[in-house]
Amino acid sequence: MNRDFILLTLGGASFGTAAIFVELCSLTPAATAFFRFLLAGIILVALKGRPKYLKKVLPYSLLLGIHMFLFIESVKLTQIIDATVLVSTSPIYVLLLARLMKVKVYPIDVVAAVMAVIGVTIMNYPLIMGQLIGNLAAIGSAFATAIYTILLNRRSWDAEPLVLTSNIYLVASLVILPLTLVQGFGTFNLTSWLAVGGLVALPTLVGHSTVIYLSKRIRPQVIDTFTLLEPVVATSLAYLIFRQVPNSHQLIGSSLVLLSLLVLILKS
Repeated sequence: MNRDFILLTLGGASFGTAAIFVELCSLTPAATAFFRFLLAGIILVALKGRPKYLKKVLPYSLLLGIHMFLFIESVKLTQIIDATVLVSTSPIYVLLLARLMKVKVYPIDVVAAVMAVIGVTIMNYPLIMGQLIGNLAAIGSAFATAIYTILLNRRSWDAEPLVLTSNIYLVASLVILPLTLVQGFGTFNLTSWLAVGGLVALPTLVGHSTVIYLSKRIRPQVIDTFTLLEPVVATSLAYLIFRQVPNSHQLIGSSLVLLSLLVLILKS
């Protein structure tokens, strides 16, 4: 379990670099997601991850593709602190889905969910339409992550982690490809390619691969709570690199959201 904890910590922290690389990239959200998954999938195939479960992984790839596209859109439309805090609310949606599946939900779970909703409301005040759309995209991204994590945990078939991961990434790139025909590719330059390389290396190969590897070993609620590291790392880097200083509403709202997730960690 100690090794799993270390892997989760590294994976959670690596997610915090994603928003920074997205902000630096001049490609469209669809193109960024497409190249991110395609390159990561090719690298893993080269490391023995032969394509083998392409049909089976389609639901997971679809959800991961939706999550990634919406997250990149949110970073482009709102501030990094908002995008990363809101995308980290996936444990709340895991609880809601657990309730729908008639899994027991405790009163403390409801308290945490209410705190998160209040925090999200405060973060969106005063209402700015562009940022609101970006924040809604981040919430949609979190919901897709919640379903993705649950399905991975509950799948009835096993596969070698490296093979499973490469398959999910390759199919996710195909799922995203049609969106690039709508959005286009954006601007290709050295900075964009370096940003895509960073996205592939850290949040994808380290972050998402860790989630897939541990999906059958650790409960989805526990995995999702480690996304708490993402907004902490991302907000710190955003201040250092872009001088994005959170306002009082963002700080208060995000603190409530993170506190609600911390309650879930302590309960777990």
